Amino acid sequence: MKQFTGFNKDKILFFHGRTPEFRQLPLRVQWALHRTLKNEKITCLNGEYIINSFFPPLGSGAYREMVKSTIAVYQKKPYPYSAYCAVTNRCGYHCWHCSKTKRAGQELDTLTWQTILGRLQEAGVSLIGLTGGEPLYREDLEDILRVIRKDRAASILFTSGEGLTRERLTSLVAAGLDYVAVSLDHYEPLPHNQMRGHPDAFSTALQAIEACLSAGVYTAVQVMARRELLAKDIMARFVSFVAGLGVPEIRIVEPMPSGELFSGRDDVLLDDRMRLILKKWHVTANQKSSGPKVAAFAYIEDGRQYGCGAGIQHLYIDAFGHLCPCDFTPLSFGHIPSEGFDVSYGRLRAAFARPSRHCFLLSQKESIRDYYKGQLPLSYPDALQICHACPSGPVPDFYRSLGWT
Repeated sequence: MKQFTGFNKDKILFFHGRTPEFRQLPLRVQWALHRTLKNEKITCLNGEYIINSFFPPLGSGAYREMVKSTIAVYQKKPYPYSAYCAVTNRCGYHCWHCSKTKRAGQELDTLTWQTILGRLQEAGVSLIGLTGGEPLYREDLEDILRVIRKDRAASILFTSGEGLTRERLTSLVAAGLDYVAVSLDHYEPLPHNQMRGHPDAFSTALQAIEACLSAGVYTAVQVMARRELLAKDIMARFVSFVAGLGVPEIRIVEPMPSGELFSGRDDVLLDDRMRLILKKWHVTANQKSSGPKVAAFAYIEDGRQYGCGAGIQHLYIDAFGHLCPCDFTPLSFGHIPSEGFDVSYGRLRAAFARPSRHCFLLSQKESIRDYYKGQLPLSYPDALQICHACPSGPVPDFYRSLGWT
């Protein structure tokens, strides 16, 4: 494994990122898109070049599909290139921030998930995440994975590590798995175990990480950015610990007012000063040729980058088949098993036709709470009312570079 920054990174982007479709764009647009990656670091693993776990490998069929979605943005016809699917809500952990609580229903069967994943790829989705709960609870996960075509989409597994034995990993990779993101919230066992509600969470995560790295699978550590983590010495120790493991990427997410944090826990949400710290970590880490890259949501979804991806770059399908704008925004735009994919997807696209510089959920959390009737996600009529009341604002810089006003 090797990491590339600076001029070497630019060379890789030039030779492997400029697909035939990309070269059809005006040169000024090509340059603008190239500049959006100025604070990223590229990993070479098994002959593939990977920007981070938000992108398919450069030059792959899935990457070419993602470029097509970028061209659609340029043509003012955007559609999500990323979709995360919660294939189960079952889990052996009790995480303090879990976004899946307050949801109920019947878990979808193998064929239904296979059909949904097929439709997502037909709709142009080029990065499919399998999440939960703990997705490894599903014995049919390999059968679901096999529907993802390598020439259409890349796949990423989000896991606590529970159940990710070497044998299971070998089986998943054989079924087509590309990336794995393992949750790890601290460099010491006790705090991580407490936050995950399981006495073996830390050792289980480390075993899963070691298995992935030994198998040559592109691996990310996903950390929940608590306020305590943002103290300079603690964050530095965490990054150093992950570097010592040999992991190429740290994904930094932040607490969101959903699930366990849906009401009465705004004291744990991050403020702008804290997000600025995360943005600095993203930029600083990715300028270094050594150590893991950082992919911080605070940086990626900043208005000076891509803005909020909910519904326009990304979508989420919960364990019971509800189509939502993102993993955390508990608004249903349709129950796919009963209403169909096309109807649900069409509603979502109509409601999220214009990008936003600010997180939809954080800006609308009070409205969503007002409509809450005891279960999430909210119904489509309620979701539509909330969306219609949202003011339209300036677009993120990524869209502005592609001609949006």
